[in-house]
Amino acid sequence: MSELFNTLKFTFRPKITRQLRRLALGTLSLTLLLTACKDENDAAQPPVPDVSGIKVNATFRRFDRDMFAIDTTRFMAGMAALQANYPAFLPFFITNIAHDPTQPQEKPEDALRGFITAPQVRRLNDTCQVHFADLTEFQRDVADVLRYFKHYFPQRREPVTVTAVTEFIGDAFMVNDTTMMIGLDMFLGANFEGYNPDIFPQYIRDQFTPNHMIIKYAFELANSSIAPPAKDNVIDHVVRNGKVLYMMDCLLPNTPDSLLIGYTAEQLAGCFANEKGLWARILDMKVLYEPLSTKNMKIVTAGPSTDNVFQEAPGQVGNWMGWQIVRAYMKRHPGTTFAELNQLNDAQQFLEKAKYKPRGQ
Repeated sequence: MSELFNTLKFTFRPKITRQLRRLALGTLSLTLLLTACKDENDAAQPPVPDVSGIKVNATFRRFDRDMFAIDTTRFMAGMAALQANYPAFLPFFITNIAHDPTQPQEKPEDALRGFITAPQVRRLNDTCQVHFADLTEFQRDVADVLRYFKHYFPQRREPVTVTAVTEFIGDAFMVNDTTMMIGLDMFLGANFEGYNPDIFPQYIRDQFTPNHMIIKYAFELANSSIAPPAKDNVIDHVVRNGKVLYMMDCLLPNTPDSLLIGYTAEQLAGCFANEKGLWARILDMKVLYEPLSTKNMKIVTAGPSTDNVFQEAPGQVGNWMGWQIVRAYMKRHPGTTFAELNQLNDAQQFLEKAKYKPRGQ
């Protein structure tokens, strides 16, 4: 259970049929525009460095267009060309997205051919091409995020962004250290008729808009950069997930906290107003030093609420608390780099050094 921070987390699940591809998503019921300013209740913000002089290579590859441009009458030649242009991504795509798991002996070429010739997939691609004919604005957003990323991780290469149509399998995923996949079909709008409400409840569909693409991108970049928790106890996940949110804040410094964690402005204000009570309730539950289980995992996993803490508490409230703990630590130790932050894997010791004091009554 080392990756249970699912606010934006992309996860592959086994597929029953080509029509029932799944994505393990969390909640991002966002109601504000991405261009909004920081919320009034946002506190202890990380200092914003000047990154205007940092040059980055925000490369985009339209795999979606290249794949569906294959001439099916010369399929093997087209697949060979695709392999030459996407040597690492194509095998990943075939194995995790195009392949039908009910056909374990399916050859890669049959998986790809079946995917791109399926009528429902072709219709979905047509819709994506209309909605995302021009990704210039998103590319500018990515370039801004990468400038901050390069500032904090100067030795890391900027990932190439590869766009794809996944038939509802994934929104954003770091394929490897140098490739980020964006599933365009996961950003067609909360009311897009293709999203099955039995698979994607409303609180999940609320995040399926173009405005969420850069947040998904920043989350996946942060989530792949922060080390997993050293132990499976709740406190270890709370602190680790707080680090991810803190890094997202650094990558998107002008984005409201509510957007970063997927709360409404009212939910975020409620967390700040009741921070002391929330922390006291979690301590009273005596679950911080227990392994994750069905009894306590709501604290650090996505959902419409964390009703085992308080009925009105928004989902994954423990991760929000972890964010405040990390902010408290960084305020006391402002010279800490992300490389150093990553190495602080003793959650109890981290909590003690943070000297976290929740606000509120």
